[in-house]
Amino acid sequence: MHGESHLMLEFHDFDQLLVSKELSHVQAVISIGVYDGLHIGHQRIIGTTVELAHEQQGVKSVVITFAQNPKTMIGRNPFDKPLMSLRQSTDFFSELGVDYLVVIDFSPDFSKLTGEEFISRCCSMFNVKAVVVGENFRCGSHADTGVEELRNIVRRYTDGARVVVPRMYKLNDGTDDSSTVVRITLTEGKVSEIPLQLGRYYSVDLAHIPSRNNEYPLRFPIGSFVQLLPPPGVYETTLVMADRSERKMIAMVDEEFLTLTGSSSPASSVGHGGVDNTVRYDNLLFIKELT
Repeated sequence: MHGESHLMLEFHDFDQLLVSKELSHVQAVISIGVYDGLHIGHQRIIGTTVELAHEQQGVKSVVITFAQNPKTMIGRNPFDKPLMSLRQSTDFFSELGVDYLVVIDFSPDFSKLTGEEFISRCCSMFNVKAVVVGENFRCGSHADTGVEELRNIVRRYTDGARVVVPRMYKLNDGTDDSSTVVRITLTEGKVSEIPLQLGRYYSVDLAHIPSRNNEYPLRFPIGSFVQLLPPPGVYETTLVMADRSERKMIAMVDEEFLTLTGSSSPASSVGHGGVDNTVRYDNLLFIKELT
């Protein structure tokens, strides 16, 4: 099923789709959200979207999300980097069974839209049968549109679509699972606690980052990462290669570099005499903090 969904996922730019209206005839269940990190709570919302679409013949599942966190773009987010790269989130949406991914390139003009203007645009792109959002959903230039306002707007701009709000996923201590909670845990260096929030290890995308050199140990400049990193320290990690093979590594993070060394020896972890130019890395999983 995951293989099929990966092949089926279609990626669209929000503005282009708004103009072309090429999918306006497609019956769809749409979900709207930032979805940074795709934690367990997010996965419940996306899962509900996919399930509702599957209940009716010919209905597709759609996620409308952002290339950049709007709060970061307007200066309301203390964390300047996301929890996932766009490549990672696209792959994960595909694994969850999403049919269409529509990505918004957030801009100053976009930030001026009211909630109603934004939602009406979303509803015009597809033949919307249902809208699925989280309990804390807010949109609009002044975050003026919450779930109740959304219900009224959807009623006006669709032919009877309903708004579905899955229950918030709560962590063991009773707090709501959220991207903010994940970011705080990560910036405190408690990477071993993140699987309880994400449902998986925290993963840093390496596909676009060249290693500093071809010698052991591997060194990646901190500035080249598009994602939020844990603070300086030593971590047990798993290096996933482009061919999906895995190698256990120790990661040392400082202010300038993320340095990887093998847990046994350079020869067994990376190869003789360093790393060949053709070696490609996919991602790095942070397993647990060591210091």
